[in-house]
Amino acid sequence: MKVAIMQPTFLPWIGYFAMIKSSDIFVFLDTVQFEQRSWQSRNKILLNKKEHLLSLSCKKAPQKTAINDMYLLDETKWKNTLLKSIHHGYSKSKNFKKCFEIVENALKNNTKLADLNINIIKEFVNILGIKTRLLRASSLHLAKAKKEGLLLEICKVLKATVYLSAQGSKAYLENDEARALFANSGVKIEYFNFTHPVYKQMGGGIDFVPYLSILDFCANVDDAKFEFEKI
Repeated sequence: MKVAIMQPTFLPWIGYFAMIKSSDIFVFLDTVQFEQRSWQSRNKILLNKKEHLLSLSCKKAPQKTAINDMYLLDETKWKNTLLKSIHHGYSKSKNFKKCFEIVENALKNNTKLADLNINIIKEFVNILGIKTRLLRASSLHLAKAKKEGLLLEICKVLKATVYLSAQGSKAYLENDEARALFANSGVKIEYFNFTHPVYKQMGGGIDFVPYLSILDFCANVDDAKFEFEKI
C-alpha cells in the first residue's frame, strides 16, 4: 500500500496530480499551520506571455491556525480580480469554459481555504481520470505529532508499506532520526520523480513555461485525460 501526503495547495501544478496518481491513497495534510504567501493560497498561470500569480485572500487569524481552520475573506472584489486574470489568460484556449467554471463555482460555494483547495483538486482529479482514494488528515483522528512523526502516524493508520514523498521533503526525512523512525516501523520511503511534459501553451512565447497551475495544462491540451495518461 503506497501512501502520499501533501498539503492542499491552491490550483497545484501538474506534478502534484501525477503524485496523486502514483499512490494508492493520497492524504491532504490539512491539519498543519497556515503559512501566508505560500502555495496554500496562491499559484501561477500564464498571462501576457509571462508568469502571473493568482492569490486567495484569507481572513486574519492567529499565527498557528491550521489550514483547515482558515476562512476566505468574504469580499467579491478579490474573487472577481482572480477570475478576470484567468479569463484574460485562457479565454481563447480549448477547454477554458470547463476550467473556469471549476474555479468560479469553488469561489462561490466554499468559505474555508482547505475546502476550496481540496474541492478544486478533486474536480481536476476527475478530469484527469485519476482513481486514487483521497482522504483528509483531519478525518483520521491523529495524535499531535509533528513533521516526520505525523507522516509516519498517517502511514501506520492507513497500513501503508511505502510512503511516497515529494523531493522537497528530503531535508528532514534523510536525517538519522527520521530514517530510523521509518525503518523501525517497516514503512519504506520512496521519493517521487517527475518529468514535466511540454505542450502548446495558448498565449505563450517561444519558450515553454513549466511549473504553472494545472489550469494551464487542462485548458490548453485537446484531451487532458488522454495527455495525462501519457506522462
